[in-house]
Amino acid sequence: MNVPLTASELQPSVPVVVLATTAAQIASAMGIAIFPVMAPHLARMLDVDASYVGYQISLLFGAAMLASGVVGTVVLRWGACRTMQGALWLSAAGMIAALAGELWLMPLAALCIGTSNALAAAGAAHLLFRFAPPQHRNLIFSIKQTGVPLGWAAIALVAPVLTLSLGWRVPLLLILAYAVVTALQLERWRRFWDDDRDPHAAGLTNLLSGVILLWRYPTLRYLGFAAFFFSLVQLCIGTFTVNLLVHDVGYSLVAAGVMLSMVQIAGMAGRLAFGWIADRSSHAITVLILTSVAAAAGCIVSVFISATWPAFALALFYMFFGVVAYGWNGVMHAQIARLSPPGMVSVATGGVMVWIFAGILAGPALFALAYRSIGSYTSMFGFLAIGALLSAALAACAVRADRAS
Repeated sequence: MNVPLTASELQPSVPVVVLATTAAQIASAMGIAIFPVMAPHLARMLDVDASYVGYQISLLFGAAMLASGVVGTVVLRWGACRTMQGALWLSAAGMIAALAGELWLMPLAALCIGTSNALAAAGAAHLLFRFAPPQHRNLIFSIKQTGVPLGWAAIALVAPVLTLSLGWRVPLLLILAYAVVTALQLERWRRFWDDDRDPHAAGLTNLLSGVILLWRYPTLRYLGFAAFFFSLVQLCIGTFTVNLLVHDVGYSLVAAGVMLSMVQIAGMAGRLAFGWIADRSSHAITVLILTSVAAAAGCIVSVFISATWPAFALALFYMFFGVVAYGWNGVMHAQIARLSPPGMVSVATGGVMVWIFAGILAGPALFALAYRSIGSYTSMFGFLAIGALLSAALAACAVRADRAS
């Protein structure tokens, strides 16, 4: 006689939760990455300067910043899994808007993808904090965050080749299909993962709940400020590396895409390494300080990149740059979850995502604006070192506040 399995027996294991949340992160990341990776080609098609991708990325993350104010409520009200499904459907909608190939629809694509990114991050943080063993939390959050550089690396490698061989719409269709399939797959676990949702949660939170929550706790407050500069530096690297190599160094679009993929792949390794180190050392915020200082060094070295650099040396540099500039994200999210009040992980995550997206909103737009006066991508990368050093200083303030609490 077959005995039906109980809900607890059907509950997916921690690896399944990590895999599902990472898959959702990949979809959101690919939706973002497609614009800077294809910027030179899309700019010619739309008859605009390639540097305008900075405004597209800033608009995208402006939507993400605004959405982050309510994602905590969405997760509490409808459940983390349903929230991630909504993120995937919005990513698909953004690709549909971009497929039209019309300049006036590109902002709509940015709004959809930006909102998708905020929803995916909050839903994933809620699930991972709920199911992940505390002693491995930094590493597990970092594993999930590898979805971001993995999505960027996949697009950097595949999109230029597909664009040149099959047309610019093919990479967009690929992202669209991936988002739809992933959203449908998540349905099998939704009723188990969303069993803690609260239909009345909307009355307990508001648009500023996450930001106010971070402000009340000094350690969270300083981490939020640091996250602003961490994200500013990271997104400028991801947004303008292809333009730097194509316009200042003379690389082809495909070759520049390969170099950007080096940054993203190394970023995955950096997130895993720093997550493991943070768990082993029990000094997670100190790890964030070290990554910031190393990223500042990478920004300064970028000033000297030229056509005389051997491709092998440039690849090694970008691997180092990716490790230190992208390695912070998982540790940051794990620390926000650790320090948040009970039951408020998604709200606190939404609060820090406001700061992260604010940095991303400001960074590419300011970079693009300054570039039009300076006219050199390599010189602009030198100024990013200031942002990296500021993030290190603010993380140091968070260490002192954490010790005092």
